[in-house]
Amino acid sequence: GQVAAAAIPISFGVWIDHFTFPFLGAVDLPAWIGMPLSILWIVAVMNMVNFLDGLDGLAAGVCAIAGLTFAILALSLGKTDPAILSAIVAGGCLGFLRHNFFPARIFMGDSGALCLGFILASVSIQGLLKTASTVVLLLPLLVLAVPIIDTSFVVAKRLKYNQPIYTADRSHLHHRFMNIGYSRRRAAVTMWLWCASLAGAALATRFVPFREGGRWHPWETVGVAVIALSALAFSVFIVYLLEIVKLANPRIRRRERGKERTRDRMSA
Repeated sequence: GQVAAAAIPISFGVWIDHFTFPFLGAVDLPAWIGMPLSILWIVAVMNMVNFLDGLDGLAAGVCAIAGLTFAILALSLGKTDPAILSAIVAGGCLGFLRHNFFPARIFMGDSGALCLGFILASVSIQGLLKTASTVVLLLPLLVLAVPIIDTSFVVAKRLKYNQPIYTADRSHLHHRFMNIGYSRRRAAVTMWLWCASLAGAALATRFVPFREGGRWHPWETVGVAVIALSALAFSVFIVYLLEIVKLANPRIRRRERGKERTRDRMSA
C-alpha cells in the first residue's frame, strides 16, 4: 500500500532524475534508478514520521519545523509549488499542535503521520533534491535528522534482538528521555529544539554566502561554522543525556539488564 502511494507522485514526474556530486557536477539518473530510489525515500520518510508519533505533539512539532524549513528553502530556489505545499504542512501542524500537545485531546494516528511523511518526502524531492547545488542535496537529510536517527536506532535495536521491525516497544528516543526522568512535555520540547537546531544549520548553509566564485569569505564561514557546531553540540548533548546519564542511574541500569535477560531467554 505504501509503495503504491509513493508511486503516485512518481507517475506525475516527482522523482529524482539527477544528482549533483562534488567534483563531478550534475549526473542524470535513468528512470530505472531514479524512480525506485524516489519510492524508497518516500516510503522511508513516511515510516520515520509514523515511528516518531509516539508522544503527544512530537511528530506534529517536528513536521511543522521541517515544513517551514522546506518552504523557505524551496522558495529560495524558485520552487513555488513545493514551497506552498510545505508551508501548508507547517501551518496545519501548528494548528493541530494546539490540540495535540500534552495532554492531547486529538491524535493524528497512523493515517495522519503517514500522510505528513508522504508530503514532506515528496516536496523534498521536487523542491530540494532536483537542484544543481551539491550542498542542497544534504539539507533534507539534515532537516529530517531527528526522525532518521530515531528510526535507525529503533530498527537496529530490533534487528539486534531478532524482533519484528514493527513490534511496539519503548526504545524510541522519546521513551529514553522519559526513562531518565523527563516529563512528556519536556521530552517533546527537547526534541523540537534538537530538530530546530539542525534546521537552523540547514538554513545557514543555504543562505549565508560563505563561499562564492571559488573564494571563501572568512566571517561568513565562521558564522556558518558556529551555527553548525552549535547543532552538533546539541546532538552530542542528547547522546550524553540518553547514554551517559542512563548509565549513571542504577535503577535504569537494573531495568536495562532485566530487559536484556528477557530478550536472551526469548531468543534462546
